[in-house]
Amino acid sequence: MHPSLSRIGHMVRKEVIQISRDRRMFGLILLMPLIELLIFGYVVATDIDNIDIAVCDYSRSAESRAYVEQLESSGYFRVRAPCSRISDVNRLLDRGEVRIVLTIPPEFSSRLKRNEPATVMAAIDGTNSNTATIASAYLEQVTLTQAVDVQFAGGDSPPRVVPHPVVAVEPRVWFNPELRSVKFMVPGIICVLLMESLVILTAVAIVREKEQGTMEQLIVTPIRPFELILGKAIPFVGLGYINMIIVVLAGTFWFNVSIQGSSGLLFAFSGLFMLTALGLGLLASTVSNTQQQASMTGQFIILPNMFFSGFMFPIASMPPVVQWLTYAVPLRYYITIVRGIFLKGVGWAELWDEAAILLVYGLVVLSVASLAFRKRVA
Repeated sequence: MHPSLSRIGHMVRKEVIQISRDRRMFGLILLMPLIELLIFGYVVATDIDNIDIAVCDYSRSAESRAYVEQLESSGYFRVRAPCSRISDVNRLLDRGEVRIVLTIPPEFSSRLKRNEPATVMAAIDGTNSNTATIASAYLEQVTLTQAVDVQFAGGDSPPRVVPHPVVAVEPRVWFNPELRSVKFMVPGIICVLLMESLVILTAVAIVREKEQGTMEQLIVTPIRPFELILGKAIPFVGLGYINMIIVVLAGTFWFNVSIQGSSGLLFAFSGLFMLTALGLGLLASTVSNTQQQASMTGQFIILPNMFFSGFMFPIASMPPVVQWLTYAVPLRYYITIVRGIFLKGVGWAELWDEAAILLVYGLVVLSVASLAFRKRVA
């Protein structure tokens, strides 16, 4: 055998033995493909269904009720919130409770009975341009294909075919009228960037101290564990804010995606999420002995957050069980906050509940991670 091949063979054998001895690393290597398979099999779907809508029905007629029922029976839409006045449209779309608000005018029924086209106004949340485009297309398709049935719903006479659709939809896209996907991606990039940098960098930085043997030197000094944690965390918080500023400036001046809401509120709420990310990074460091382990454990934490948070795919289109799991993902709440401030210009009144959840989540995770770190140090 050629000497080069022999040396390569010995290195391969050495790496196989080293990986098999490292049970944590070996477990992550085996578990990661399974998790990705489950995520891509059940969560990553190109079909969009169960689009949440609200209906302001000023007609209150059999025809309007039949129209809404046929929208729901299509499988694409579901009525999730009541709407009784125009002010509800702002509230429902600002808080992200629904994707579409339909307004059925009072003359809806009378126009249908006179065989005249009736117009339904649709206010569409355009923060996710892809979802808004598909939802608008679904709405128009269902309306056109079922318009004749709507006209004669509840009547005794047989249906007659008319040469034009009796119900027309006039979509009005809010928050992102041009349906530019970059407006949807820029706020999401901020969220994912903070998650990736803070979790992995924090974990790797602490584990590096262990590998280099300086952790033992730090332990014998008068410094306390919480001081050590703060000393490690503060630089990464600063780095996180620097990354945020870079993305915001690039989005504003390069992609023409400016913040519609309060920048101060965005940075304040981002601090709550950084608290959670630092806690997750510290937690990853307590179960890792090498920098490679820390990096893979960080990716193990980040992957579910990316796919379960609504960063790329609508949560409403996921299976019901997975939708419940998304409530345990902190990135879900932070993405709602960033996109709400960035694209909708909403404030504290609409985002206080997400902020409160992030605060509780961060305190719990950081407390658990600190206790685990102190136990590991001891």
